[in-house]
Amino acid sequence: MSPRRKTDFLPFNDFDVMISELTLDKNLTGLARLFDDESPEMQKILQDALVENALEMVLNRSHYREPLTRMEADALDQALTRGHNKIVANCYRQLLAESDGDIDLEKSMLVLSYWNRQHVHLQEISDGLDRIADNLRDSLPEGGHPSRHLRHISKKLFINGHFCGNSKDYYNPDNSYLDKVLETGLGIPISLSILYMLVCKRLDLPVFGVAMPAHFILKYDDGEAEMFFDPFHDGKLYSRESCVEYLYGFKIEEPDHILNGCTNLDIMRRVFRNLSVAYGSNRLMPDKAYNVEEFLAVLEDA
Repeated sequence: MSPRRKTDFLPFNDFDVMISELTLDKNLTGLARLFDDESPEMQKILQDALVENALEMVLNRSHYREPLTRMEADALDQALTRGHNKIVANCYRQLLAESDGDIDLEKSMLVLSYWNRQHVHLQEISDGLDRIADNLRDSLPEGGHPSRHLRHISKKLFINGHFCGNSKDYYNPDNSYLDKVLETGLGIPISLSILYMLVCKRLDLPVFGVAMPAHFILKYDDGEAEMFFDPFHDGKLYSRESCVEYLYGFKIEEPDHILNGCTNLDIMRRVFRNLSVAYGSNRLMPDKAYNVEEFLAVLEDA
């Protein structure tokens, strides 16, 4: 598989505050050399430029730091830190603006990891998903019912693999961040489902999110075969009838609406609601809960 280029994430945008013919790379180099200018006017120009190009800068930060001197790179990081929450909020606005009917799930989760840990290497997260998919692709069974593929993937990921549901520390915020899930192997239903979805996307398998009340599962649907399964419980398969029965237990009168699947935007809203609960119950991180509500508001307004 050929390595990703930075342009796989987002086409470059020019800084409006600089000469329009220059590329973002050249603009950043010029701007970085002015980061030590402490005048309010220059600082506002710099912060506005970073916010305006938030998504490109966040997804490809390593690329833009590479040609800078150590001092310039440190100055860039400091500027990103000063505007951190505003930059992340604008990332989600830009993801919504560039969406073609639905928000990009992988980019959205990468931005979330960046918000949690500014110096995380986002390309390494995507590379990790590539490696998982490549390993699975080499061993996927040929032919047969699609359930063979699902059982094989679930066995490799959960039963004999690195990943499992973190039932012992369910409300740990780390369970919601893709980089931490890849690192620790621990997640909650929605984050393990997102991992599964992103891997299946690389394998060209039609897997979608199903936002059940109090739980989150997935379904495979190729137009002919439909199967519901649960990454949090090692990929356990459910019949549609058992899912309907579960929904009736929550007094859902139109279960098909949920079982038809949800959008990536729905998934990200739920991720933020989970984080709001996790941080809201953690007295040591009150600011995190407030920031999460800000990001959720951006997505709720879409």
